[in-house]
Amino acid sequence: MTGRERLLKTFRREPVDRVPICPFVHFNHVYRHFDIPPEKQNWRSNLKWEGLKAIEVHDYFGFDHLHRLAAPYTHVYNEASSNDGKWIVKSEFSREGVRDKEITTIKTPEKTLKQVKKYDQTSKYTYVEALTEYYIKDKSDFEQFVKYQPSYLEGTYNSIKDQFENFNEVKKALGDKGIVAGFAGGAFNMLNNYRNLELMMMDPYTDPGFYREMMDYFTDRVFQLIERLAHHNVDVIETGGNLAAGSVGERFFSKYVFEYEKKIADKIHSYGIFDIYHNCGDADKIMHLYNDMGINAWGYLTPAPFGDVDIDKALKIMKKDRVLMGNIDQVEFLKKASISEVKLKIKELLEKVKKRGNFILSTSDWWMDDMPYENLKMFAEAGLEYGNY
Repeated sequence: MTGRERLLKTFRREPVDRVPICPFVHFNHVYRHFDIPPEKQNWRSNLKWEGLKAIEVHDYFGFDHLHRLAAPYTHVYNEASSNDGKWIVKSEFSREGVRDKEITTIKTPEKTLKQVKKYDQTSKYTYVEALTEYYIKDKSDFEQFVKYQPSYLEGTYNSIKDQFENFNEVKKALGDKGIVAGFAGGAFNMLNNYRNLELMMMDPYTDPGFYREMMDYFTDRVFQLIERLAHHNVDVIETGGNLAAGSVGERFFSKYVFEYEKKIADKIHSYGIFDIYHNCGDADKIMHLYNDMGINAWGYLTPAPFGDVDIDKALKIMKKDRVLMGNIDQVEFLKKASISEVKLKIKELLEKVKKRGNFILSTSDWWMDDMPYENLKMFAEAGLEYGNY
């Protein structure tokens, strides 16, 4: 069975020879593997190189190819000017201490919107980014999006079309080794690219109509992104659900988030594409709701101390036709454990999940630069030794 067949059959919930081994390989590990520190600004500007080199990284360790690094990633949310001159986007970089700061302004016929993003080097090969100021501060800011923001195709997509074309090149290079994944925000995550999370948590109570208008608008924006990903023949779309994790509570999620996430999953499936719902945080109080969201797969069943998912409880609650993936903590356990401890942990996990099936062996998210290579190799070796059905 080829790697591509194994993963596609797993997402279809069909019998396979063994559990796929797909830890979350992120861009920083590719740079580490080849000892090439990335640039600080526009740190994902070498997408073609990353995408092709990630294939070599997977092969080196013996991982199955659930390939995430052909995707534009956060660039899919960058704003771009419209053709009619009513949405003019300008970005400027500056230095603030040890961090890079990007200030983006959008000028419309009525006002100027502003976003501030900061980049920080957390280790030799890793740069992270965080928004510190958001475009939508009040209703009038949101009205500018409704009136003047160009369609995704006209704006963002055309400005980074070459990045989307990496999907085709990587998929061709992969052949039958594996599948290619793209990224799209869940509805709640997508809105957070434009509005502060604290305000988003208050909006349903202080102005529910305004909250619904924003969620409807940006859900449609996700639809437009999904259409472009489908155009470039991705096999899987991973949608962000980590902001509306268990910490928001069951009531908030079911009343103010659930319906939008379900619409996005349904839209992905309408193109014949599989989806992964990415919640790498708390989920104990809300994971039962995932059963009715129509998702194909839920990642990443994060255990304590960085999440609250108990694997035994999850296996009882989650429907058997949902693919589950993750549950190996990469923040502390995989980094600090001995190779014998890694082997035992994976053996115990696989003994539990194989009875149910429909499982992908994965970390609970991506890891930092100092992950021991011997532990990653054991991750793959133990998966092969104990993962046969």
